Amino acid sequence: MGGVISPYSKAGDALLAAEQDATGTAARVPYHPDFWTEHALREVYHSTGDVVEVKPKSLLKFGSYANLGTSFETVQAQGGNETYATTNAIDTVSSSNAGDTVFVVIEGHTIDGNGDFTFIVQSATLDGQNKVLLAAPLARCSQIHNANGTAFVGDVYVYEDDTLTGGVPDTASKIHALALAIDQQTEKAATTISKNDYWFITQAWASVNKKKDAQVDFKLQVRQKGGVFLTHTDLTLSNSSSGGQMFEFRPFFVVPQNADVRLVAAASTTDVSVSGGINGILATVKVDN
Repeated sequence: MGGVISPYSKAGDALLAAEQDATGTAARVPYHPDFWTEHALREVYHSTGDVVEVKPKSLLKFGSYANLGTSFETVQAQGGNETYATTNAIDTVSSSNAGDTVFVVIEGHTIDGNGDFTFIVQSATLDGQNKVLLAAPLARCSQIHNANGTAFVGDVYVYEDDTLTGGVPDTASKIHALALAIDQQTEKAATTISKNDYWFITQAWASVNKKKDAQVDFKLQVRQKGGVFLTHTDLTLSNSSSGGQMFEFRPFFVVPQNADVRLVAAASTTDVSVSGGINGILATVKVDN
């Protein structure tokens, strides 16, 4: 590897152990990946030449939708499929309740002229049904959550600037994230991976919740930079599938940089309630590789 110290080698362990904080205490301890994690690290290197190391961060994306029909829709609170922005056009947040003035945290990605994504976290204070501009407009919004001890009463929307009716955007395609009051955060089984990261998906699961005679097809889809959504896993369930179904990825499914990921579903009838999620660990490209 041309003198590069791999993050999963013994030499890499020694480097990690040697990193110290100002008091001389080791800031990190050696990380010993299991077989499948090491396999994913090696897969990335042999596929792309990138040397990556596992971040101390996992990523869980889950969602639910109460009114699924016969067309494929993302498993998310607002249903439908996101109309993905190509610029940083997502710039506004509001609530459907006039009394909501709580502090919320918004996670998402900006996009640059090369189509590369950068992950950012920002906050905003709701002004009821009035528009509040985001400090940093986004191209993707993956999560909204309540960040204080007072619950918001309405549903909270993050969207491209639009006309409103009672704080709710009038154009569905401009909505990019929805946090229902009952959840105090988004339920959106979709996300985006930044220009610096890989996502090693370890699990995906799905369930059909409503007691109704229905069969539901779930698809895990990934769109790489410049491409279209491709299906990588199919799950078919009915309302009689007790407890839903879990799919364990062995080897882990590697999602590359600058990729959109979503879990979509379609039912054999209308008005079906479903839920599902995707779980995995994040890895980052080493800057000295």
